[in-house]
Amino acid sequence: MRKVVCLVICFQWLGLQAQTSETSYYQYPVFPECEEWQEQDHKSCFDKAFRNRIQQNFKIPVELSNTGYRDQISLLFSVTPQGKFELLHVDAVQPSVKLEAERIFALLPVITPPSYSGRPVSMQFSYIFQVPFTDEGIGSPDEEPEQSDFIKKAANELEELERKKYKGNEFKSSLNVPFSHQSYAVFDEALNQVGSNNHTGSKPFLYTDVTKYYDLESRNQSLSKNKKGWWGRKWWDERMVTVAGKDYWFTIDPVADLQLGTDNSDEVDYTYNNTRGVYIQGGLGKNFSFSASVFESQGRFADYFNDFARSIRPSGGNPAIIPGRGIAKEFNEDAFDYPVAEGYLSYTPSKFFNIQFGHGRNFIGDGYRSLLLSDVASPYPFLKINTSFWKIKYTNMWMSLRDVRPEATEDGAFLTKYVAMHYLSWNVSKRLNLGFFESVVWDTRNDRGLDVNYLNPVIFYRFIEFSTGSRAGNALIGLNAKYKWSDR
Repeated sequence: MRKVVCLVICFQWLGLQAQTSETSYYQYPVFPECEEWQEQDHKSCFDKAFRNRIQQNFKIPVELSNTGYRDQISLLFSVTPQGKFELLHVDAVQPSVKLEAERIFALLPVITPPSYSGRPVSMQFSYIFQVPFTDEGIGSPDEEPEQSDFIKKAANELEELERKKYKGNEFKSSLNVPFSHQSYAVFDEALNQVGSNNHTGSKPFLYTDVTKYYDLESRNQSLSKNKKGWWGRKWWDERMVTVAGKDYWFTIDPVADLQLGTDNSDEVDYTYNNTRGVYIQGGLGKNFSFSASVFESQGRFADYFNDFARSIRPSGGNPAIIPGRGIAKEFNEDAFDYPVAEGYLSYTPSKFFNIQFGHGRNFIGDGYRSLLLSDVASPYPFLKINTSFWKIKYTNMWMSLRDVRPEATEDGAFLTKYVAMHYLSWNVSKRLNLGFFESVVWDTRNDRGLDVNYLNPVIFYRFIEFSTGSRAGNALIGLNAKYKWSDR
């Protein structure tokens, strides 16, 4: 009978080992002395702490103390969702030894219970002890490990990395919803309901801002074509490359934009645009996100567009600037080649602040176009801080621009201009929103560089510009207003 019980216990122990090794969703119970240990070491610490308590509290019964008693004790027990030890079975030759085991279990403390996916659960254990015991202590997290421990840990690091299935992580992140007026029109009505306390004047929006009012993830899923094959799923239903873990994720996607058209009023036979690129986004923890995109494009447009692009060409020989894209070079005599790279880091330290540093474009205003800050400029470096509280959203932005005019070019390099701006959006009532805008632009003449006078996010730029010399910068103030007549 004793052998049968031992076999059952061994099989249960092997099953538990297999279960806990296959997934890291299970978290081991934690003794008080193990709380400072790393999460991946809780299993080892639990084993040492439990054995230490059994060894310290076990007393050989008096009738056996002078007999040279030796035995093997098998224990089967569980730790409940309340963190209590529950003895299920004791296997020993002497009945008094079984009673002693029951006495020891009554002395065990209530500990942090085991959990599965963050929910307390019950977990079973089995142990075999040889009596008399050998000295075995728990040590401490600061104790010097053996060199073999380092080698063993290094050998298992890759296998122990927790992998999770990617599940639309960007919809819960502080990344920007990619900005275009066409795509933002999808959820424009949801954001402009009478009585909603949001701010639409500063764009692009964060996913966390939009998902309060509109289920972007469900809309994305509604566009799925439900392909079964790998290629079909990757091209139509899923991200091309996804990696996700306990506190990180990132995706990689190819991008293609192929257009072909005609304009009968122009001398151009046909127009086209050929864009290829890659789009990367990801997150580290709950507060830090990043995005990057690189595009290589060739295009030929309608004559009026081509003429305008050439009219704003930069100094240095390049033939044109494609509005909203950047400097272009000639391609096949009647077309343009224009590469574009954009990217940013987004950090949200609390519900009040979002900080972004990157290279891209921004928009301030509630119309399709804006006199305050438009999105038809070429991408530029920027630092942006959004502060939201009560009925207020306050946007601060600092930008570095290039003056591409011939008179602003030295030694073949474009001179730098700096811009500092802030925009205060205030929901005056359920229907009325007012926005107050102020900015100043200055160049680098007299080795002025990035003027520290404009780094303060709460100053009035117009007064600083006046005090540093009215010709030192170019100040602009503006007012933006929006009134909601109805929910539409």
